[in-house]
Amino acid sequence: MTGNNTKRQATNVPSVKEDKMYSKYKTIIKTALKSPMTAISRNILDRYPEYRQIQRVNNFKELYDPRFSVVELDRQSGPLTAGSQLTIRLSLYNGYNQPLHQGGDLFNIWLRNAGGSSTVAGHVVDHMNGTYTGHVMAFWAGNVTVKVTVTNTKEGIGLYTNYVHEHGSYKFIKATFSENKKSETTLCAPTLSSWLNKKYRGLCNLTEENYNISLFCGKPRSVSCRNWVKYGWDDSLYYDGSTGKILRYKDVLLKGIRLTIVPSSNGDLDYPVPKIPCIYLPPALTWNSTVPSGFLYKGKYHNLICQATVNPSREKYRACLKNRQVISIGDSTTRQWFLRLAAILGIKKSAGIPSNIAWQKFARAYNRTLGLDTEWQPHELPFHGSPGSDRTTVKSVANRLDRIPGKSVAIVIVHWYAHIARCCDHVAFREHVRNAKVAMTRLLKRSPDVQIFIKGPHLVKYFRALKPYAYIGMFVEQVLLEELHDLMDRIIYLDQWDMSVAKENVNIHPDSKLDEISLNNLINFACKIR
Repeated sequence: MTGNNTKRQATNVPSVKEDKMYSKYKTIIKTALKSPMTAISRNILDRYPEYRQIQRVNNFKELYDPRFSVVELDRQSGPLTAGSQLTIRLSLYNGYNQPLHQGGDLFNIWLRNAGGSSTVAGHVVDHMNGTYTGHVMAFWAGNVTVKVTVTNTKEGIGLYTNYVHEHGSYKFIKATFSENKKSETTLCAPTLSSWLNKKYRGLCNLTEENYNISLFCGKPRSVSCRNWVKYGWDDSLYYDGSTGKILRYKDVLLKGIRLTIVPSSNGDLDYPVPKIPCIYLPPALTWNSTVPSGFLYKGKYHNLICQATVNPSREKYRACLKNRQVISIGDSTTRQWFLRLAAILGIKKSAGIPSNIAWQKFARAYNRTLGLDTEWQPHELPFHGSPGSDRTTVKSVANRLDRIPGKSVAIVIVHWYAHIARCCDHVAFREHVRNAKVAMTRLLKRSPDVQIFIKGPHLVKYFRALKPYAYIGMFVEQVLLEELHDLMDRIIYLDQWDMSVAKENVNIHPDSKLDEISLNNLINFACKIR
């Protein structure tokens, strides 16, 4: 079933106030995407000044409207056989049934069977005029549905970027200062904020105490800035209902196109099988792969950038990781990996694993007899931990890396995303990566056999998570690529995005299948076992 081919006619539109802000809004988002099929975003930040121009939206009906927008299969793209590429034409119309004439909205496109056991993500090209072209591979035969969503609107991205710019953070963390039985708690941001300064009539610069990563907190009135003892999260937001409505307008399904894919001359399954084992793949190629980097067929993951030689099993994972420490640094999603790996290895009940109540602490699981040792460590502030958390439990990635001794053969996983999404723009995030990169360089020099993995961001479409996660994930990817560019031949990038799109991930914590795929990819890059 294809989209509606009927010619679109504009309806009469009520007049809109011709103020300066509206004029700016009508002329924004001109930057074309470079290499849209690459797995890692390369130029979303070129659009940042254009998104910043969207400081207000006069009417919700100015946004695209799925009722009027057109999604249709390009029948000239070729036969619907296994192994072929499908091309989807997309045209956005607003709530007045008028065609949009500028780009900037962010899409997801994927193909799946009815049960979701076979699924693959594609990519979308923005023509910067309100029209887009989606591409997705049909690797297998059968009845499938091509799904397309506008995952983030340009208006939502614009309001988000301006909010963070004004306030210094999207959601704040709290700092508690205590002295002589007096205690005060103030809000903190990763960048200087006139809003925060005005709210507290002064700021505490806690950058030095935060491992030289910028952190500014409201100045307490009766306690010294020197007496910072605890931190915690704060979920307050300081925007109006209209902004909240626009930020909530995300991940909306435009259409599902049902198709029947017939077998090719190679049979029901037809895809380019990689020949080089993952362990021998040059790390730089993991930063330059294209979408899709893999797909799911009848519940089995097929890696498209290298050949997997280690299937998931306790025996093989133990053999791989024997006498090789696994160190995960990041947020609760890397903690999720840590707990899952400990369970697979059979050391789930080892000492050091924290409870779910107080989890923002160093954790370790080990079995000395088997030579297995894995640990998890939270990254630096801003980190949105439980209220009243001891600030000394949170250390920088650089500090964690510098504790790894010389001649180590550890597997190190570093991840920033969920807590960055709550606070930071790309400028603030870049400081985190630069701070860690210096320590990565030192580590690779003293321990050349260490393997460093960067865990990339994943799709989050939880309804109440009012953040443009696709945009945030793209700027996280671009900053990582730019800042770690000269280490790409030493660091392996673990792409999470396209499979999280294909699996229709909802929550900040990916489901168990995604974790299984991701951990197995890591093991295949680390192990020579067959």
